[in-house]
Amino acid sequence: MRSNTDLLQNRYRLRTVLGTGGFSTIYLALDETTGQEVSIKEFTAEHMDGLATALRLNAYDIASQSEPQPVPDPSSLSGEEKLSRGLMQVRREAEMLKLFGDVPGVPGVIGTFQENETFYLVKEYLEGMTCKEYMDRFRGRLPYTLALYIMKGTLEILKRVHERGYIHCDVSPINSFLCRDGGVFLIDWGNAADLAGSMEDHVVRQAVNVRYAAPEQQISGRQLTPATDLYCLCATIYESVCGSPPAQCLARLRGEPLLPPGVHVSDLPPFLADMLTQGLSLRPDDRPQSAAELLEVIDREVVFGVSPVAGTGNASVSAKLLHEKRRPFGFLTSRRAQRPMVL
Repeated sequence: MRSNTDLLQNRYRLRTVLGTGGFSTIYLALDETTGQEVSIKEFTAEHMDGLATALRLNAYDIASQSEPQPVPDPSSLSGEEKLSRGLMQVRREAEMLKLFGDVPGVPGVIGTFQENETFYLVKEYLEGMTCKEYMDRFRGRLPYTLALYIMKGTLEILKRVHERGYIHCDVSPINSFLCRDGGVFLIDWGNAADLAGSMEDHVVRQAVNVRYAAPEQQISGRQLTPATDLYCLCATIYESVCGSPPAQCLARLRGEPLLPPGVHVSDLPPFLADMLTQGLSLRPDDRPQSAAELLEVIDREVVFGVSPVAGTGNASVSAKLLHEKRRPFGFLTSRRAQRPMVL
């Protein structure tokens, strides 16, 4: 983890850590050439099973030469292979962000560079919180109106990405992001897959989040489709409104039932409960086949109005967002609500 006195590339002054993951640390930094705040993802080997950071350089060489080949059991990977796969995800995310730079809701990429024997990705800084952070703020469960708003924004992103022949493969509460101005973003594109290519040689199969992943992501030989992303999204929204994730798909294949959303939330609109249940079908053909299908249902049932609360945009404010008592939105209203819901 870098110090907040570090200056990367003689340009980016690190300010604070925004988050950490299995392969990376995310920093808030100031671009001293432009005066703008940016987000920097650093590939960090020390988060991977305690492996020595000395392997980083060799891992970069492996990842640069060729795509890692699939291994049935990820635990059988050597240290260098694990590092190579993790680094491939960071490099893959940079490629995807550049490819979808014109898609609203996909963070803008500023650049990449190597330093400190590792790899960095510089992205647009988003002021707001993930869906998971909002859930924590609402004591584990979102008002369904807010969850629907996030679902609609995510579907609009997926619709454009699917039309270009790609899928995200990792939609989850930590990757759905809601900005203070009401913008919905989908982040962490390191697992994105090209539907025209072979799914078997893609790193995504080594990094699925089993809480939200579809069966075809976890069973060898199954083809991924846009319906794969829809399963992940419906699992995400199920958890956000119900307070707990649906039963994992492999357990359901062994007979564990999927509890209807209405068991958790008595006042959930029937159309939303039906969407989530159908989207969580184990057979891909039984799910909606496109994001456009779900968007049509939401647009028919709900009309949203968002009035964002003005923010200063200062780093000190954004860093304290989780601890503030004031509400991030003014009013989020819907046609179905009896009265405006203050969020």
